[in-house]
Amino acid sequence: MINQDHYRISPVEMAVTLIAMLLAIGVLTLPRTLAEILDTADGWISVLISGGIVMGIVYLIVQLQKQFPGQNLLEFIGEKGIGKWIAKLLAVLFVLYFIPYLAYEARVLTIIVRMFLLDRTPPEITQAIILLTTTYAVSKGVQGIIHLNLMFVPFILVVYFVLMIFNIENMTFNEILPVLPKGIMPVLSALEPTMFAFLGIELLFFWLAYMKVSNLRAWPLNVGILFVTILYTLIVIVSYMTLSVTGSIATVFPTVALAKEVEIVEGLIERFEPVMIVIWIMAIFNTMAIIQLLAVQIIKKDLFQVKKSTWVSGIVTFLAYLIAFIPNSIQEVFTMGDLVSYAGAALILLSLVIGYMKVGIRKFRKRNQQHGKGISK
Repeated sequence: MINQDHYRISPVEMAVTLIAMLLAIGVLTLPRTLAEILDTADGWISVLISGGIVMGIVYLIVQLQKQFPGQNLLEFIGEKGIGKWIAKLLAVLFVLYFIPYLAYEARVLTIIVRMFLLDRTPPEITQAIILLTTTYAVSKGVQGIIHLNLMFVPFILVVYFVLMIFNIENMTFNEILPVLPKGIMPVLSALEPTMFAFLGIELLFFWLAYMKVSNLRAWPLNVGILFVTILYTLIVIVSYMTLSVTGSIATVFPTVALAKEVEIVEGLIERFEPVMIVIWIMAIFNTMAIIQLLAVQIIKKDLFQVKKSTWVSGIVTFLAYLIAFIPNSIQEVFTMGDLVSYAGAALILLSLVIGYMKVGIRKFRKRNQQHGKGISK
């Protein structure tokens, strides 16, 4: 259970942390993924629908958290009886999800850095530096990570919006017309990859415990989800209007290609992509630090109840480093990302089902106890 004297996360801080968690690889790859599936420019509609669904899921998570303030989901499930074993199993599943998730993020970041910044640096060195840096950030705990998010996220949002604003002169509105030429069903079939772009909300199962009971409300968190939804929608639209749907399919990272099109103040700044890549590295660093800290916390508190987490963080880093080099190509890396996304979506649904079942069982037992007391009187 979270100590009442522990650092408390405010609603604004949690909303910003959600933004930091979600603005990762999906920003770079979502336009291409949707264009490949739909072969039309309607992917932005899928993003909006997915954003609405995710807001509903966030509401359910917050309502669930209100049943056990000061505890994370695993602590609540594992209070007694068979719940302890269920909580242990769920903890193992989350660890088996977060470590490959961390490895996937690290590998994609290594590919981007090697492709656009440090092309002569061996990927093994680049990835080791990245993971060691996030390990240092993790040593600062939840408060340190939250403050990093508060510092980085405004810069990240500003650069992404500047990227789109200065591409206005390169846009062709006809590239996103007609709307729904194949009907609504293909758009609905594209909800799967867009939902995956919002993976990261599972952190709420663990960090809502740091919030005061009076602050447990869904709307501030959904404001953060709304920001991400708007940003994803605009990036998809701007990518298609600037690069076309066909051009987005042919580009591995369409958002980086957008940065190459930017020319600020009549050629004063012609190479905007290094700025964009640096800002994106900040975004992915935030996401990786959160994922790594979640894995460390689960191992430390919910699996083994150890006080010192230095060795735990080291093991998580080492395993992520090894797993990151399992894929042999970019295509295999993206396949790994798909598997991680399926695992994340399944864990969110499983956690909600088990959590609400535990709440229902607890209420049922409480009613029975009250009924028994009434009969005895």
